[in-house]
Amino acid sequence: MTEDRWFQHLSAALTQSGAVAYMWNPSDDHFEWAGDVGRVLGLEESMRPHSNAQLHGLLNPQTIPQRLSALHDALGQQTVGDSVPGFTVTYKLRRSNGTQIDIEETATVQHRTDGQRFVHGFMRVMNADSANGPYNMDGVAMIPGTGTTQSGRITLQRKIEEWMEEVSGSYNATGYLLVVDLDRLALINDAYGARFADELIEKTGRRLHQLVDGSGFVARIDGDVFGIFFGNAPYNEMPAVSKHILKNFFDVPLETTRGPMAISVSIGGAAVVSKDREDPATLLTKAEMAVRAAKDRGRSCFVSYHEAAQQASENRQLLEHADTFLRALKDDRIKLAFQPIVDSRTNRISFHECLMRMIGEDGKLHSAGTFIPAVEKMGLSRVVDQYALRMAIQELSLFPDLQLSVNVSTLTLVDQDWLRGLVAMLRDRPSVAKRLIVEVTESCVIHDMEKALRVVRTIQDLGARVALDDFGAGYTAFAQIKQLDVDLVKIDKQFIRNIGQSENHLFVKTLQSLADGVDIETVGEGVETMSDAKQLIRDGINHIQGYAFGFPSVERVWLPKDHVYRKIVKEDTAVTKAMGDTKRDDLAIDMQNLRFKQ
Repeated sequence: MTEDRWFQHLSAALTQSGAVAYMWNPSDDHFEWAGDVGRVLGLEESMRPHSNAQLHGLLNPQTIPQRLSALHDALGQQTVGDSVPGFTVTYKLRRSNGTQIDIEETATVQHRTDGQRFVHGFMRVMNADSANGPYNMDGVAMIPGTGTTQSGRITLQRKIEEWMEEVSGSYNATGYLLVVDLDRLALINDAYGARFADELIEKTGRRLHQLVDGSGFVARIDGDVFGIFFGNAPYNEMPAVSKHILKNFFDVPLETTRGPMAISVSIGGAAVVSKDREDPATLLTKAEMAVRAAKDRGRSCFVSYHEAAQQASENRQLLEHADTFLRALKDDRIKLAFQPIVDSRTNRISFHECLMRMIGEDGKLHSAGTFIPAVEKMGLSRVVDQYALRMAIQELSLFPDLQLSVNVSTLTLVDQDWLRGLVAMLRDRPSVAKRLIVEVTESCVIHDMEKALRVVRTIQDLGARVALDDFGAGYTAFAQIKQLDVDLVKIDKQFIRNIGQSENHLFVKTLQSLADGVDIETVGEGVETMSDAKQLIRDGINHIQGYAFGFPSVERVWLPKDHVYRKIVKEDTAVTKAMGDTKRDDLAIDMQNLRFKQ
């Protein structure tokens, strides 16, 4: 069998299995495909991804972080014996006709002798039956007055095409397209079954037809999604019409066989302008993009394509920043920066807080503010927290006089895997545990007090301490702090930096008095001047943190300046320049004169 015939045979076998294969080269971000991508995945030639960025443009945004994390984890592993690094993830992929299908992707990383890496993988359609098997363009349309369905997506697109033909002689003719999506139908399906969910979909179609009342064309374009086209209508009325639909569903429950059922919908809209001559499929894609943005915004609201496009641009930036962070993590360019917290009574260092810094590919040092917001929004906080914890414990193991604190996000605090990892790392190392402080935020406590209490107890049982970070920024009552029984409370910097204002000064003094009563130590964060530091010392604050006592530094500042292990980052001119602001000579207190608190 010739190579071409063999390849055709494999492609046919893949297609019959509802799958396609690919090879991806990380060095140039290029995909090569095997199998009938158009038929299996429903992607027209113009939409077939040739890069990771293009592929992610077709995925549900909520599933992209999971795929990114799995991919970069696999790329960072080495082949050991017969064990080949790889991953398996599932996600929703948007076809050319706008419908979504569930995909299972399985891949392995091949390390070649020349040092190159390639990812070989398969994408399999998980719900081939519900997706009607091979790709087709048939949707379902609402027949006015009946609520039955037939070829909706195509019918809607043809309706738009017909309108465009009718107004082809008019330069300024306008209309608009709405996409209406039922909210939380999956929950209803789980609770009452598919038959009742289908009834709700039918009732929703009838309701929309009644609301439109002949002024627009209603079509069911996906399982629980409807499109409504309004021709010869000003597109600036989209928000008002959408508000009317939203209010009607909110005020008037659907009458069902189970009685009245209150549901909500989300709506996305796109303007249709005759002079633009956009094809109907593109217009529908825009409106569907807008309804996804409405879902992300909290459901039961309207979002226009213009708003959604702005959000999409921001999302692309988030993806780029998250990808930059993951590459830096894989390349060992994420480093800990240490900021001293000083004992207000002795002027000695009590402990250092671990902060994150990223070294760019150009060697420049980037503060956490340039990448952490994207990391948090992309759901990668756990990756950061796990990495920081491992690095902090490594430093504590190397330096027996060192004490460090690490920050933990709300998502990480309630993650059992993180807690199990902490227990595994500390249960046989009490000398390390007693020098570790875990900082949790007020939002962690507010989110789930009982769970936070269990986690705090587990950390303290290991011998580590717990600090409540940013106190005063939220709404935690001091009674909750007492119940939580943390070891330290860090007062939010907004009160410290404005300590000269009487209400802030009163808050700090009152908190210190309460903390003294329950034997909890306090830390004043964000102290930028020595006058503020002296005020806090007079008020009895136990520890002080801020630029007045030390900037965060990616050096081991507790070691002598000429010590061989002081520098964490290898000597580099660009890095040295970027670190200029953190040199010890510029600090208000000479770090060489500070000693660890014994």
